[in-house]
Amino acid sequence: MRWFLLLVPLLVIATGCAQYTTDVPENRGPLEGSWVMTEIAVISERGENTYPDPVPGLFIFDQSHYSMIWMPLTETPPDFEEIWRPTEEEKAAAYSSIVVNSGTYTYTDTTVTTVPTVVKTPEFMGGYAVYTYKVEGDTLWMEMTDTVSRDGVQDPGVGLFRMPLRLIRAE
Repeated sequence: MRWFLLLVPLLVIATGCAQYTTDVPENRGPLEGSWVMTEIAVISERGENTYPDPVPGLFIFDQSHYSMIWMPLTETPPDFEEIWRPTEEEKAAAYSSIVVNSGTYTYTDTTVTTVPTVVKTPEFMGGYAVYTYKVEGDTLWMEMTDTVSRDGVQDPGVGLFRMPLRLIRAE
């Protein structure tokens, strides 16, 4: 029993220290893997701004499921004034500053459609989002083109601006 208690921490450490690779197995789809946000662009009638060092974000795709969490921000939000005890205003600001959803997805050569089952925004659960995408080596370019609630109501923000995202493969 003692050897087992010593072996488990060693295995955990060894696994955590394993090297990551950017090699993509041939049988994986183009989106499969972990992707880290490296750039956000905002394009509207007022002009274009590119943010090459956004707050970290992570997109994960396996054969049929995805998970994404990211913040369309250029600076990490400040801590709450009283740590772990946000005011109502701080909660609202935190809620508005993050995109969180996970579920299933399908893709073609140029589009990916996500169908969230776990979301921050209740009406989006069971809805869908459509993105155009392009993979070039270890870089993934994505841009949302449509978002619809489970009741078929299109997000009123669709079409007001464009937000191309650049991500790099993380594994």
